Amino acid sequence: MADLFVIGGIGEVLGAVVRLGAWEPGDPFRTAAMARLVLAAIFGGLLGWERGRSDKPADIRTMILIGTGAAAFAMMGQQLIADGGDPAIVRGDPTRVVSYIISGVGFLGAGAILHSKRTIKGLTTAASIWVVAAIGAACGVGEFAIGFLLFAIAFITLWTPWVVALANGEIESDEEE
Repeated sequence: MADLFVIGGIGEVLGAVVRLGAWEPGDPFRTAAMARLVLAAIFGGLLGWERGRSDKPADIRTMILIGTGAAAFAMMGQQLIADGGDPAIVRGDPTRVVSYIISGVGFLGAGAILHSKRTIKGLTTAASIWVVAAIGAACGVGEFAIGFLLFAIAFITLWTPWVVALANGEIESDEEE
């Protein structure tokens, strides 16, 4: 059946998708791809959990989708470059994929920002969306240390004000309700 799809560049990509069904446990490529997506989902989910806990619109589901989507796009860009193909069509510039992830996620972030009179709300959520996409892209290209460090910085940045406010009695804990 894979032979039916081998008609040019798009056919090769569709053929690769069909071959995914033939994944054997222990296949290092597929195992690495799954690990990258799972790690992007975990990091994005934890940041989304914090946003949801702060009653922000971009919650755990949104952040998981953004992180894993960015990881998948980054992996697909790497795979297309690795597969080669016709050099006139495929040029080995992985930064192109990442740059389009950045601009695409910018639209999501812009949708999270509300501006009215003298207040602006949603900037932190928009920045969180952008960071989750960067974490996903880092995981997607296999840069787990960068992804983890970026996650740690973002999580501490988002979580610290909440913990300080709870400690100061400015907000109530779930146990007191």
